[in-house]
Amino acid sequence: MARPLIAVTRPVTGDRLPFAAVAAGVWLAGGRAVRITEREAKLNEPFHGLVVSGGTDIYPELYNQPPKPHYRYDHGRDDLERQWLSRAEEEGLPVLGICRGAQLINVVRGGTLHMDVSKAYEKARYPSGTLARIFYRKRAHIERGSKLHSIVGLESVRINSLHTQAIDRLGSHLVGTAREANGVIQCIEDPRLPFFMGVQFHPEYLVYSKYYRRLFRALLAAARAVTG
Repeated sequence: MARPLIAVTRPVTGDRLPFAAVAAGVWLAGGRAVRITEREAKLNEPFHGLVVSGGTDIYPELYNQPPKPHYRYDHGRDDLERQWLSRAEEEGLPVLGICRGAQLINVVRGGTLHMDVSKAYEKARYPSGTLARIFYRKRAHIERGSKLHSIVGLESVRINSLHTQAIDRLGSHLVGTAREANGVIQCIEDPRLPFFMGVQFHPEYLVYSKYYRRLFRALLAAARAVTG
């Protein structure tokens, strides 16, 4: 059987390592990742699943907050990913949002974000150096009966921490299914759909663990169901 094609949204430049990590997770799960950018939208091509991946902050006016001074927002990517999420819902494609991607899912559904997680929650000051953020681990508690729980088979997992923002008010039909002890949401799902999930952490950097390989395998299983 041909490998299902998974669209992976990325910025136009500066994404080699992050895309390679996501592509590896998709490949190990039996699929093939296709990089999608503002310049290579590929909206008319057939795909079987969508990964809305990590990156820079979402433009705050999309959730009624003022922009940060001097911050360089990627408006083209915001527009691209909103288009792809609309297409995914119309075609019933499985969706996995990663970090920024989870936040964008929430914003598209009418939710809001905390622009600085360290100010919004106690005990949410995480390492700021690049290597420290990559190797730092914290614990998230998973709701029993959730999609994530059924995939990893655990009620508590260790995750990485590369984010500085977090989900605040949940969007329409979304539920928070994993949280840190301090309340920071680490997974959102739409339980009405077969596979529609966003995770605040980065599973593509954790594929050495069988639990996160299971997450990519679940995405690909849902993609195969789309192909019939």
